[in-house]
Amino acid sequence: MKITFVHSPVIHYDQNYGTLFSPLWAFTLAAHVPDDWDIEIIDCVIHDSISIGRSDVFAFSGINQDIDSIRTTYDVLKRKYPGATFILGGPITWSLEQEGKLHLLEYFDYLFILDGERTLPQFLNRFVSGHDLLSERIIKAERFPMDNAREIRFDLYTDQADQYYGSVIEVSRGCPFLCEFCDIRVLPGNNTSNNKDPNLIVLEMDKYYKLGVTQFQFACDNFIGNVAWARECVDAIIDWKSRNDAKISIFTWLTINLANYPNLMEKMRYAGFSILFIGIESVNKNSLLETAKVQNDINLSQAVEIIQSYGFIIAPGFIFGFDSDSDTIFEDTLEFLRESGIIGGDPSFLTALPGTPLMKRMKDADRLIDEWENATVRVKISTNIQYLQDANFLINGFIGFIRNYVKSSFQYERYQNHIEKVIKSGNFVPIDGEGYGSPFEYLKLQLREPKNRRMLLLRALYLLYKPKNLFAVLRAWRITKRAAKQGYSFNSNFNYWVYVWTNIGLKYWGLKRSDFSIESVGADFNYSLLLDNQNDKTPNTQSVTRKRGEVKSLEQKRYTDRALKSLVDKRLSNNKNIENIISNNN
Repeated sequence: MKITFVHSPVIHYDQNYGTLFSPLWAFTLAAHVPDDWDIEIIDCVIHDSISIGRSDVFAFSGINQDIDSIRTTYDVLKRKYPGATFILGGPITWSLEQEGKLHLLEYFDYLFILDGERTLPQFLNRFVSGHDLLSERIIKAERFPMDNAREIRFDLYTDQADQYYGSVIEVSRGCPFLCEFCDIRVLPGNNTSNNKDPNLIVLEMDKYYKLGVTQFQFACDNFIGNVAWARECVDAIIDWKSRNDAKISIFTWLTINLANYPNLMEKMRYAGFSILFIGIESVNKNSLLETAKVQNDINLSQAVEIIQSYGFIIAPGFIFGFDSDSDTIFEDTLEFLRESGIIGGDPSFLTALPGTPLMKRMKDADRLIDEWENATVRVKISTNIQYLQDANFLINGFIGFIRNYVKSSFQYERYQNHIEKVIKSGNFVPIDGEGYGSPFEYLKLQLREPKNRRMLLLRALYLLYKPKNLFAVLRAWRITKRAAKQGYSFNSNFNYWVYVWTNIGLKYWGLKRSDFSIESVGADFNYSLLLDNQNDKTPNTQSVTRKRGEVKSLEQKRYTDRALKSLVDKRLSNNKNIENIISNNN
């Protein structure tokens, strides 16, 4: 028997900006396929689906945005191999199940929901034995314990290694925090850290490194979800690096409370950690309270500056459209970026993801938009909720935000602040690799593909289009070289800054109102609907026996309800003041 894993994503340039990584899901699941099966992994980004050979089982995975691409590749293979069995798993199946829309995937023979490390081999064993599986078309899994993870199939990866920018290692699943809009915490068993053995992580790093890989992504929901494990993992990497004189760079995802662990930050730098994605989300405290982002209820500017002071580059997540956002949210966010010296950032609008408390809240208030009904509309920015803020305010505000964000003066100021604050702190820890964002590795990929060569040319033209842009880059380069003479290596910071600036500039070039599909609530919206679900808002572990997850969910709701009550009280107070003014004028 043969199984072929098919990776068929929709790739927009702004998803990866010319960097390409291997489909880790396929190499991970391949390690769990029974020994009596032949395995092939096809990445349709680098292979033509027409050339895919015969197989008994074709296994797909993807996210919601991949649905059209998956169907196209499926149709090609189904015509060629009508007797084959087609299965699908990954985030798309969980997401559509939560929305009650699994019928959109009815053309697949079997659907796998959640982790497949156990359910896939069980299915394949039954497939070989000829058991009738039709009554089990939808196959659900329990959370797979990461301490049972296996080494990926490097024998299948080796021949494709030079096609990718770097390598991805899954190190952890789950996050202990409660953010209302996040779909990580709602996955069964995922509101706690589920970590891979550091020894296996180092083993995989070693094998990748021997293939010439120096750029690593540590895929996880929160690298410091379990701080004790994170320390163990970092120590293991440092030990491996010293034994092999390895010079590497690491990108990962974590939360802003990293600022509370100076010793860990120092060690992470020695280990090669370079860029950290951190969900800052909003500079408005009430918006953070609304979404129960309690770990961000700190002095954000101070936390950002502390983390950056060790040499880390923060790739921040920012979201507009929270119910509690102020009228100055766009200006406040720009000022925060400038003053803190964050050199990354690609803000988005709030979206209700399937299964999240946010989606339930939007649905209960009749504010949910069926995104599939508008799937044929091609716009740059669209969401699935009706905002409390006026749609025109949001559209005009975002256009103005981008217009100011890409200005050379703004870009230079924040880069200058970034460098000056790091040097002044005295915390800087150099890393012995190039930093995550190696221009050499990036250029290799850019020059290989015609589409990427075109985008590389556009980057250069973007900077040359306005002399002020090029002048800002030259001034920033001079700052970088001056810092190098003082013993500070900021080459990766400079490269990343230019990279992000040109990304945003090209992504939103000529941004206009017709590029948006955004709605707001009607003038007659009943704001009391925001408070309709406040029953049982305080976790009570004495009178009612609750599971730990239920208590945490109630705790999240308590934060959200507090913020919404403040918002409603303010709105009603404003309306009453307006009524009094009108009455007095009459």
